Amino acid sequence: MTEVRVAGAEQMRKLAADLKKVDRKLATKLRKAIRDAARPAVADAKTAITTLKVTGSRGGGTKQRADQHLQRAKDPTNERAIARARARAGLRRTIAAAIKTDIRDGGRRAGVRIVVDASKLPADQKTLPRRMNNRKGWRHPLFGNRDRWYAQRGRPWFEPSISRHVNKVRTTILAAMDEIAAELDK
Repeated sequence: MTEVRVAGAEQMRKLAADLKKVDRKLATKLRKAIRDAARPAVADAKTAITTLKVTGSRGGGTKQRADQHLQRAKDPTNERAIARARARAGLRRTIAAAIKTDIRDGGRRAGVRIVVDASKLPADQKTLPRRMNNRKGWRHPLFGNRDRWYAQRGRPWFEPSISRHVNKVRTTILAAMDEIAAELDK
């Protein structure tokens, strides 16, 4: 979706390489500091998608999807299967659950990204986070009827929720990197 580049990725790559050679505990500490710095932005993105107003049919969608998941479950009477089906049922809740912090501390692409992990979405929903973030929206068959198509509009929700946190995340990560680099020099 959106990638925010932060000056200091080269420093992060070098620090991560040094940490891997010297002290794994400090590498873990750096990753935790990065994840903690990004946590408010991730929470804001999750709130943005779950509160996003979506036009369409009233009700039924969540229950229908839960019923589909239960039909695919090995034991549809199992309480855990029912809970999983209900948790995966709502589109916005499913997308919120797939938002995560992606930390890359090695190679040429060292950095931190907040992403919607499409592998955590059902096959028929993998493109929806991007489409819901686009004003153009998307078209889909009305209740599965391929003779009638329905246009649905999206609203930007991802970039606005992340961009509010970029400067704070950047300064927090750089401060954590400086702190850990100082510990290395001791």
